Amino acid sequence: MRLAQSLIILLFISLSFSGFSRDIEKILDKADAKYAESPAESFALLETAEKEAESTNNHRFDGDIHYGKARYYLVTANYDASILELNEAILIFEKDKDLHMLSASFSLKSILLERLGEGKKAHNYLLQALKIDRQIGEDSGIRGTLSNLTLDYYHMAMPDSMKICLEELEQYQEEPEGYYYYYQNWGLYFLLIEDYDRSIQQFELAREVSEKQKMTDSKATILMELGRANRLKGNYSKAEEFALESYTFSQTNNLSFETLEALEELILIKEAQNDFKGAFGWLRKWIRVDKEINDLERIQKVKTIESQLEIVQKEKLIAEGEAALQAEKLSGEKARSRNIWLGGIVVIIVLLLAFTVFIYRKTKTLNLEITEQKEIVELKSLKLEDALNSLEDSLEYSKLIQSSMLPTTDILKDYFDDSFVLFKPKDIVSGDFYWFHKDGDALIFAVGDCTGHGVPGAMVSMVCNEALNKVVKEQEVTDPSKILDKVRELVIETFKNKDKDLNDGMDIAICRIEGLNLEFAGAQNPVWLFRNSDLEEQPGQNEKVSDFNMKIVKGDKQPIGKFLNPKPFSSNSIKLIKGDLIYLFSDGFVDQFGGEKGKKFKASNLKNLLATNASTNCESQLLEIENAFNTWMGELEQVDDVCMVGVKV
Repeated sequence: MRLAQSLIILLFISLSFSGFSRDIEKILDKADAKYAESPAESFALLETAEKEAESTNNHRFDGDIHYGKARYYLVTANYDASILELNEAILIFEKDKDLHMLSASFSLKSILLERLGEGKKAHNYLLQALKIDRQIGEDSGIRGTLSNLTLDYYHMAMPDSMKICLEELEQYQEEPEGYYYYYQNWGLYFLLIEDYDRSIQQFELAREVSEKQKMTDSKATILMELGRANRLKGNYSKAEEFALESYTFSQTNNLSFETLEALEELILIKEAQNDFKGAFGWLRKWIRVDKEINDLERIQKVKTIESQLEIVQKEKLIAEGEAALQAEKLSGEKARSRNIWLGGIVVIIVLLLAFTVFIYRKTKTLNLEITEQKEIVELKSLKLEDALNSLEDSLEYSKLIQSSMLPTTDILKDYFDDSFVLFKPKDIVSGDFYWFHKDGDALIFAVGDCTGHGVPGAMVSMVCNEALNKVVKEQEVTDPSKILDKVRELVIETFKNKDKDLNDGMDIAICRIEGLNLEFAGAQNPVWLFRNSDLEEQPGQNEKVSDFNMKIVKGDKQPIGKFLNPKPFSSNSIKLIKGDLIYLFSDGFVDQFGGEKGKKFKASNLKNLLATNASTNCESQLLEIENAFNTWMGELEQVDDVCMVGVKV
């Protein structure tokens, strides 16, 4: 009988708990459905679910609640609260091994870090999310992560990588909301390559989806993008119309970040029309909104201090009440004793007040000195900030100049459909560069690694790049070894100084391919050739790596620049066959520190990486190679510029 009663009680508790779980789950589903249309209403539902979970001691959905709140705080630009909630969610999902929500959390964190200016960390989180999505075969997760990765490449001004992600994204479009991001990101791609008509066409499609699906923040964003595209096209009246609509809509829906974006676009539109008075008017509003967003951390701290102060005050009132109650019970000698104690306390208070006055006056004097010192420091800080801004502007313009000197990848694609270029400068400007030239039916291509990196390296790379152009394009020298001989002469002559000779120069690998004939010459740097091991014809002396035979043709052990006892550069000829893979690269990849022990990547790991991915197309190879580099580097700093060119014959 007792056993039966126990079983009934356990069954009742189980059914009750199950009912509570279903109630919380329904509230969370409703909050998720309401998010796109009304983030504020979605957040209110999340708070209801959180209270229900606390009252029933049901912590099954804590991770989803933290994630939902983080998403709301992000859209309202409350970044501190967002990252606190998101980190809690990640810990729970990792503990529960919920890979689906862990990937979603990584994607959300990448957006948050991007807004905080942590672009590198944001990109790494996206790559982690994509890896998880592909591991579990989650189409919706892959779709979302690819969309975010596309935006990441947009911010890094990498249209080729954007296009790869967008083309892969085409096979995952199922949900209506997904089409919004698909159209938006294609619009951003066309914006980046300056095809403004097609950009506007894609943005209009995204706008239709955002209105039909009631996607509030997305509508605000796409209106701003339509304004930007029309501004760049030169249609200022239309641009201002869209930007104003975005601003009004963002204000109405309390979208702080989108309001800031719309104001930035209105400022740019007015500047483009030379209406500087109008631009200043919008700038004043932008400063106010920006200040509101940036002051959120201080507001949060003030609220915390205030809540702590309220607790202290309540405890003080309770203590005073208890003291009064005890005082009423005292009588006789206890009362006289109390008076003596009170007299002593009064004396102590008087002494404390005197000491307080002394400290106050001393503090006031010190505060005046501190204020004066603070004003001096702030003045110096402003001067330093102006100098840094000027330096950053100069570096960004230098990057623009250097980018204009690099050849378009279309030259390489015209000759090799299956090819890629990986270019990752350590700093804003680079000492590495890639170079292409069409010579009739032949293609000459090279990867150069100049002395140093950053600004000094970039200056040397410009000299070496110009020397290549002069020798090949003007003097019409096409033999790789002869090219290097002539380039060395020009570089040495350029850096010759009557007071002091400079020892700058470069290491380089250069190839000329016509049909299936390859001619190679190198200064310190090699060319790597991979050929499927099943083929009878093999590229001479080689080593076996995975399913491929690999041949390394080393360059001469002398640089382009001053060198003791220089010799003419030697030329190497190789007979190619269809399917051969050719790689030229600088030493930045193999010299990168990282991994679990913080060691160099090394050439052996690069061989295995290339061989593992050699059977895929070059676009896929580029993604895997870049992912491997970022994963290896982790939180460490990039030590050198990285440049690699890969082609499939």
